[in-house]
Amino acid sequence: MSGKYDVIIAGGGPAGSTSACILAQKGYKVAIIDKAKFPRKKLCGGLITYKTTKILEKIFNCDVDCLRDQGIINFESAEYSINYRDHKIRDAASTIPFRFVDRVDFDYFLLQKAANAGAHIFTEEEIIACNYKDAEIKTKSNRIYKGKYLIGADGVNSTIRKFLPYDKEKWKANMASTIEIIFDAKDYPREVTKPELYIGHLRAGYIWVFPAKGKVVTGIGALNRCTTNFKRTYMDFLKSQGIANPESIPMKGYPLPYGNYMKNPCFGRTILAGDAAGIVEPLFGEGIFYALQTGRYLAESIARGIMENKNPEQFYLERLNKYVFPELQYSNRLRWTLFYSQRLLKHMSFKIAFKSMPKLLADMVHGVRSYKFLLKKEWD
Repeated sequence: MSGKYDVIIAGGGPAGSTSACILAQKGYKVAIIDKAKFPRKKLCGGLITYKTTKILEKIFNCDVDCLRDQGIINFESAEYSINYRDHKIRDAASTIPFRFVDRVDFDYFLLQKAANAGAHIFTEEEIIACNYKDAEIKTKSNRIYKGKYLIGADGVNSTIRKFLPYDKEKWKANMASTIEIIFDAKDYPREVTKPELYIGHLRAGYIWVFPAKGKVVTGIGALNRCTTNFKRTYMDFLKSQGIANPESIPMKGYPLPYGNYMKNPCFGRTILAGDAAGIVEPLFGEGIFYALQTGRYLAESIARGIMENKNPEQFYLERLNKYVFPELQYSNRLRWTLFYSQRLLKHMSFKIAFKSMPKLLADMVHGVRSYKFLLKKEWD
C-alpha cells in the first residue's frame, strides 16, 4: 500500500488541481496522480472566458492582473471574427476581452497552487487499474492508492472511466475529433490579432485561428459521425490562408467531448469531473471553465458529504443540474439549429444569428448571459 487518503484524484489538469486545492485547504489529505511529468504539453486553443477568470480568482486567489503578472495570459482581444467559408459574417467586439493561455504554463500553475495548498502530487505515475467501488487505484510502478473517494479528472481519455459501467455507445456517438497546428507568428501568411471562427466547412464543427504570444494557433474540430474528409478539409483551409504544402507540417490530434456529457457522472465512491465526464460546451467546445467549475463542485460536495456523513452525489448533481447542464443543453440546441439551418440558408443562417447581436452573443460565451434565450446568467 503506497498511501491512504481522504480523496484520490486521477489527473493533474484544471479539474484535478481545482478539486485538490479546495480539499487540501479544508484540511483533507489529498493525492493527485498523473502519468505526465509537469510542465507537460496539452493541445488546446487556450481561450479563457470571463466566467473562467472569475472562478480562478475565487478558487486560486488570482485575478486577471495576477494572471498577467504570472505570464499565464499571453494575449487579449475584445475583437473577434465570425466567417462562413470565405464569407465574412462579422468583425465584432465584445464588452469583455477574450483571453488566451498556453496550457503548458496554465496547467502547471494550477498544479503548483494545489501543491502549495497541501495536496500530495505524484507525477509520472500511470494508473493501470481502478477498483471504483472501493476508490482504489493501482499504478504501473505497482503502487496502490486508496481513498474514501476517487475523483476521475483524467481527461477525455480517462483511465478511470474505462473501469466504470457507463454507456459506452452513447459516449462514442457524440465524440468529436480535432487537429491542431501551431505556427510561429512570423511563419503565418498574415497577422492574426483576434480570435477567428470559420463555419460552413463542416456539417457539425468549425475551424479556428487564435492569436497567441508570438504564435498563431489553428485547428479544426467536428463531430465524428457527421464528418468526412476531415483532414483534407483542414489542409484545404490552410492552403486558402496561404500556407504552402500544409501536409508536410507536423500536426497533432485529440478527441473532444462534443455533446456526450454524462447526466450522472457518479459511480458510488468514484465520481468524474471535467472532460472525463464529457462536460464540455457543445457549440464552441469550451472545456477549461467546465473543468474548473465541476472540479470545484465535486470537491465542495465531497467535503460536505464527509462532514455531514451523507452521499456527496446528491450535492454534486444538484449543482450540475442547476447551473451547468442547462447551459450544455441549450448550447446543444443552438448548435443543431445553426448547423441544420446552414444546409438551407448557407451563410445567411449565421449572418442572421451573429450580425444582429454580436455583443449579446459574446456575453453568452463569457457566461454573463445564458445559452438559454440569452437571459442573464447567475453563477453561484
